[in-house]
Amino acid sequence: MVCFLDSGPKITIRRLLAPEEFREAVEVQRQAWNMEDYREAAPAHLLRALADNGGLVIGAFLEGRLVGLSYGWPSRDYFYSHATGVAPSVKYRGIGFLLKTEQRRLVIESYGHSLIKWTFDPLQGLNSVFNLAKLGAIGARYMINYYGEIEDNINRGLGSDRVKAEWHITSPRVLYRLKRGGAPSAEILEELGAQRAISVAEQNGLPIPILDLNVTSDIAIIEIPLEIASVRDKSPEVARMWRDATRKAYSTLIGRRGYYLVDSIKLESKVLNVLWRRNIEDILSTVEPWRAQS
Repeated sequence: MVCFLDSGPKITIRRLLAPEEFREAVEVQRQAWNMEDYREAAPAHLLRALADNGGLVIGAFLEGRLVGLSYGWPSRDYFYSHATGVAPSVKYRGIGFLLKTEQRRLVIESYGHSLIKWTFDPLQGLNSVFNLAKLGAIGARYMINYYGEIEDNINRGLGSDRVKAEWHITSPRVLYRLKRGGAPSAEILEELGAQRAISVAEQNGLPIPILDLNVTSDIAIIEIPLEIASVRDKSPEVARMWRDATRKAYSTLIGRRGYYLVDSIKLESKVLNVLWRRNIEDILSTVEPWRAQS
């Protein structure tokens, strides 16, 4: 796939082929996850073997230079996408979206799967917006400290709680998000009677979680800081408060009360993660009432 960024430089999304490209992919991982060394990165020989034995390793090349990476492998019933990352010098320019949409195309074409799964941290605000709002994935399961401690500068000190994302890539929900999107509305959520399981308060210049699990509405909201890493760098104790509060909220709502994590709304200094208590068939076929119809 070849396209242009902002009517500017050409970007190509394709499978990695040459040995040097897999070595470049290790450096892209280090940059994308702000690693101090390469211990947490998948090594070049592993990516090469994966690509040659049934897996899928694709890269984003900006004028011939590798700047983004996505890789995964098929299972019996779905494709598992382990990691997608973009070098910080070109972040927020749509390259991650291009990688995921090309991955989607290749999974349908090469494996015949209609479901892609991966994990993401729902305490990372912009990551939640990307996975839920832009791609249309849903969160169906919450897992505590899934990977153990991760030592890159994004995850360090926060544990590794994760949501198992499900991307139903041929569903009306996903097709709508990829083609039209529509802007989610925090105001309409209020009109629909959404209740907050976590609200953000301010204390000594830091965002503090206010937990309230007495949620009865079919729409629930978990507010989180826009950038939890910035909170952690200022106060590890407050960051741990956020992990504990969100762990309780997600484990209760997703795990015991039948909610799915379905959307994410970016505001100026925080993100609203939206959960919906509705059956999965409706979620995959319905445009949510808090999104603009276009």
